[in-house]
Amino acid sequence: MASESGPAGLLTMLGSSTRRACLVCLLGLVALGCSKKGAPQTPASNGERPPSVYTVNYPLAYFAERLAPEGVEVVFPAPPEVDPAFWKPTPDAIGQYQRADLILLNGAGYARWTRTATLPKSRLVITADGCRDTFLRTGDTMTHQHGPGGDHAHEGAAFTTWLDMRLALCQASRVRDSLIELAPESKHTIETNFEALTHDLTQLGTRLRGAAKAWGDQPVLASHPVYQYLADACGLRIESMHFEPGEALTPKDIQDLDALLGQHPAKLMLWEAQPLPDTEQALGDRGITVVVFDPAAQPPTNGDFLTVMTGNATRLACATGGETCR
Repeated sequence: MASESGPAGLLTMLGSSTRRACLVCLLGLVALGCSKKGAPQTPASNGERPPSVYTVNYPLAYFAERLAPEGVEVVFPAPPEVDPAFWKPTPDAIGQYQRADLILLNGAGYARWTRTATLPKSRLVITADGCRDTFLRTGDTMTHQHGPGGDHAHEGAAFTTWLDMRLALCQASRVRDSLIELAPESKHTIETNFEALTHDLTQLGTRLRGAAKAWGDQPVLASHPVYQYLADACGLRIESMHFEPGEALTPKDIQDLDALLGQHPAKLMLWEAQPLPDTEQALGDRGITVVVFDPAAQPPTNGDFLTVMTGNATRLACATGGETCR
C-alpha cells in the first residue's frame, strides 16, 4: 500500500486518541491565524498618516500648534518670501489643502485664492467669522507690489484681525472647538492648552493698550495699511502710506509724506520691518521715530508668534513712554 505524506499521513499512523488531540491543535492554529488577519490595526501598524491641519497664515498655525494634542500635524505651506494674504498657491499646494483633515481660514477677505479654489466645506473653518459684527475697511485702493506675489491692492475689508488680541483670542477659540471635533479624546488637553493661550493673549492686549494710552490721541503713521485692528483695539489714530522697508523712498514718496504730515503731524511711524537707513534718516529729519511692529503673518526666523508680538509691544511702549526703556 502506498504511504501517505504530510499531516494526513501522520494522523493515519497515530492512534485514535492521539489523532483527536492533534486535530484539535491544528484547528487551533488555523483559528489563531485567521484571528490575526482580521484584527483591527492601529495607525502606527497600518501606516495611516496623522491628522493634518492646514492654515492660511502663521497666527492660525501658531494657535493650532499651541492647542493641538500630540500627533496632530499643523502645516502652513506658504513660502517665506511671500505675503500669505496675496499668495497664489500651486495646484500641488491646493491639493495638499484638499487632503487635509482640517483647513483653518482667517476670513475678512484674507487669502483670496480660497474664493475660487475647490476646498471641502465640511473641513473648512473661517476663524474670524462671528468675532465682530462688522469687519473694518481699509479705505484704500492703491495698487502696488511687494515681494513676488505680483500687483495687488489693500482694498475692501481689513484682514489682519489677529492684531486685536480680542479677535485673536476669538479666532483661537474657533481653532480650539475645531480641534476638539477632530480629536474628541483629547478635549481636556486642548482646553487646558487654550487656558494658557488665553492668558498670554490677554496679557499682550493689556500691554498694547497701555502703550497706546501713554500716547493718547497723538497721530501715528504706518508704512502699510495693515494696522486697522490694532488701531481700533488700542485707540490709535493711524494714517497709512505705501512704503517698503527694503526700498528707498522716491521723491514722490517724500512729497506724499510731507503732504500727509501737513494734515496728520505724526511723530511715530509703524513699520512691518526695519526700513533702510536713508529712510529712517529722512523720517528722523522730520521728527518721526520708527517703530518696527511685525504683523507676524509669516513665521519668524527665531522665536514664535508670542515672542514677535511681545517684541512689538515692548518697542511700542518704549516709543510712546508707556514703559521705561534704556
